[in-house]
Amino acid sequence: MAEDQDTEDTTPLVVITDTAVDPHIVMHHEPRALQAEQYRAFRTNLLAMGRNKGSRSVVLTSGVKGDGKSVSAVNIAICLAEAPGTRVCLVDADFRAPRVAELLGLGGGKGLSELLLEEATLADVLVETRVQNLYVIRSGRPPRNPSELLASERVKNLLDSLKQQFTHILCDTPPVNPFTDAAVLGARADGVVLVVRMNATGREQAERARHVLERAGAHVIGAFLTDASTQDPDAVAEYEDDADE
Repeated sequence: MAEDQDTEDTTPLVVITDTAVDPHIVMHHEPRALQAEQYRAFRTNLLAMGRNKGSRSVVLTSGVKGDGKSVSAVNIAICLAEAPGTRVCLVDADFRAPRVAELLGLGGGKGLSELLLEEATLADVLVETRVQNLYVIRSGRPPRNPSELLASERVKNLLDSLKQQFTHILCDTPPVNPFTDAAVLGARADGVVLVVRMNATGREQAERARHVLERAGAHVIGAFLTDASTQDPDAVAEYEDDADE
């Protein structure tokens, strides 16, 4: 009597991923994952907040290094670009430790510093990404005076110009407490989102960052919580809408 044959398909599973994009960019690699849905919940609040207000420029920063602001900025940008009728520009304004191009696998090139120093035009530095409706401006060559460069009138002119082309402008900036860059740029943007890592960022550090931003004239519109437990989806994307207060 012949032995029963194992009819289970033993063909190995092959998963193809874009290794150029950092694995932490879940909106690209795992768009149906719970974490991706939490980014979408954040997007819903952001879009509702800016409804009927035209284009909006938002600075993302953190109290200290390691809170996950750059990864959050890229994921939020991709998430926004998914929404119908949106066109997003992600600006890497972190001259201290730029990561946006690396996270998206874009490589180096001219960027924000060359644009503000009038060594390049907007057309020269605006990069179309593999994500539909998402464009990036790299940080460019590290300038000698980052804070002073971001305080220049050219930044205001740039934001005004980008608002003519994009529905959302997101700017990734250095942490607040060691540097003044985020406060300087935040004062020129429509709002600032403070990225806070759960169980890592101290309350004192977060409050100090907010106070620094507000003293500079920036409008802190909410906080984005990273590393929250997946058992509490509402905790991951906490967004306080106080824009009209």
